[in-house]
Amino acid sequence: MTAKTKKFLAFLLLLTIIFSMTVINAAGAGSSPEVYGNFRNVRSGKIGVDTLYRSQHPANGSFRSKFANQLAEEYHIRAVLNLSDSDSSLNAYFRKNKISSTYYYRTLYSNGKVYTANLSQKHTSSSYRKKVAGGLKFLAKNKGPYLIHCEVGRDRTGFVILLLECLMGSSYDAMLSDYAISYVNVNHYSQEKARQKAISCLGEEFSYMTGKSRSTNWRQVDLAQHAMNYMIKGGMTYAEISALRKNLGRSDFICSKTMPNSQDYKFTETENAGFELSPELLTSPSF
Repeated sequence: MTAKTKKFLAFLLLLTIIFSMTVINAAGAGSSPEVYGNFRNVRSGKIGVDTLYRSQHPANGSFRSKFANQLAEEYHIRAVLNLSDSDSSLNAYFRKNKISSTYYYRTLYSNGKVYTANLSQKHTSSSYRKKVAGGLKFLAKNKGPYLIHCEVGRDRTGFVILLLECLMGSSYDAMLSDYAISYVNVNHYSQEKARQKAISCLGEEFSYMTGKSRSTNWRQVDLAQHAMNYMIKGGMTYAEISALRKNLGRSDFICSKTMPNSQDYKFTETENAGFELSPELLTSPSF
């Protein structure tokens, strides 16, 4: 081996070390694949175990995307609600990025198991509610486990997950806890800063969903009914909402393993467990 070759190899090694250090600093030393991919099981209210997951984009070519793709395969995701892409933009990602040798996410798309909702980042679009409802109809017609994502799995994903949690009777504190985790995983906030940010975001999202003031005491609001009204105004029928609720409540979908406890952060605001959906609403589609 010549001296020139040795210098070149040493240079490549240095670049590799620098890149590795950059990745660690960006994502957090000692982080798990679940943290890198902002990937987690949503466990609250009447949502079934290992039924609903959320993550960052599994195919956008970012460092984190390969972890989301890998975990989607490991947890046997069967249907995906992609909130950020159109079919053309998603196919552009597929052409540009080769995430893995198997590329599980692309296989799901090829099999018609990825719905592209193409949502904007703001709720100002007149078609926003209709697009959300279209994605939820897709989930109602397909078996889980389900994965919902946008680009980083925080804002658009956060709203749709809140909508489903409300429908399934999740408490305010459970929704707050789940929403805050993304600010730990993606923005590297402290738990307290993430909690405060999540409180603000929940106020904004619930205000959009219900038409009420952001300062409303959300524990005293029938969020399940408002979630249903939102879906109906978007074009869903009671039968479709009932089918969606039934699918989300299942715990018999195939899953390869159980999620670790490393993401079970607690962001409890008070000792009040929050609003829970009444059994009557959970069993009757005629609200």
